[in-house]
Formats: sequence, C-alpha cells, structure tokens
Amino acid sequence: MQADSSVRELIISTATRLFLSQGYNQTGINQIIEEAGVAKASLYYHFPSKEDLGVAYLIKRGEKWFGGLEEFLKEAKDPRERLIGVFEYRAVYLEQNDFTGCSYTRILSELPQRGTKLNNQAVANKERQRKYFMDLVGQLDCIPEEKKQDVANTVFLLFDGGTLQCQVYRETRPMEHARKAVIELLRCAGK
Repeated sequence: MQADSSVRELIISTATRLFLSQGYNQTGINQIIEEAGVAKASLYYHFPSKEDLGVAYLIKRGEKWFGGLEEFLKEAKDPRERLIGVFEYRAVYLEQNDFTGCSYTRILSELPQRGTKLNNQAVANKERQRKYFMDLVGQLDCIPEEKKQDVANTVFLLFDGGTLQCQVYRETRPMEHARKAVIELLRCAGK
C-alpha cells in the first residue's frame, strides 16, 4: 500500500511540474510516464484517464494552496487582517511557483468545455476560493450587511486580476496593487 501511494504521488508530482511548465494540453501521458519513471500500467492503475490525473492534480493544488494559506495566516487575528493576508500570501505563492498563475484558471482556459470532470473540478476550486472571500467579508463588522456580497465579489475579482497580472509580468507588484485596492475598498465600503 505504501508503494502504491508513493507511485501515485510521484505521478501527480510529475504531472504537476509538466502541467505548470507546458500546459495540460501540451503534456502527454507518455511524457508523464517517462519522466516519472513508472510503467504505463502503474499510471493507468491509479488514473484510468488523463482527465482523472488532471482532477487529482487540481485537488492536490487546492490542498497545497489552502494548506499554505492557513499556515501563512496562522498569526492573523481578525478577518480584515486575514483578508489582506490572502493577497500577501498569493504574492509569495506566485513567486515560489515561478509565476505560473492560477492552476484552476489555466485548466479552464485550456479546456473551456463545461460539464467535464476536469472542468467541474477547476470550477469547484475557484468556487472554494470565492467562498473563502465571502466568508471573510461576511465576518467584517465595518461593512454593512447589504454591501457584503458585492464587496466580496470585488475582492475576488481583484485577487484573480492580480494573479493574472503577476503571471503576465512575472512580478508581484500587481498583487501589491490589488492588496492596496482591497484596503481602500474596505475603507470606502465601510462608510
């Protein structure tokens, strides 16, 4: 069982590196098998299709993102500090991951067909991020109840836009601009 688990993780790790560096569509199963150094039967034992491997990749990316975020924010004392901290974490995360952008958005742009397992997982991961912002904004006493949903959606748009601009320009400055915009948005929305 231990060996099965480590082979599965090796396959996901190899696929992750390749999906991030060259894209999902440009990565073939044979390349993953070769670079992971596993037998074709081993890959198909764990992942009956490339799409199943893609879903596992997105799940693992979501676990990595939220796990790292919680660790980064463990000292944050209130929802406002956590909200601002998400933007700080995203900048660090993007820099550590060579500005590859958002794994979920990349999959959605490569495979826009709705209703597939892979597309559904990417949308679910994006929705989990959006809900995280909704929950944080919902805890802010400084924002009137009737403005909270609009503020949360705007914060999420700034997050996604900042992420994309960091990927395009390969620097963290756009996320810093987004973070400052969120601070100003919270100040103005609270009036």
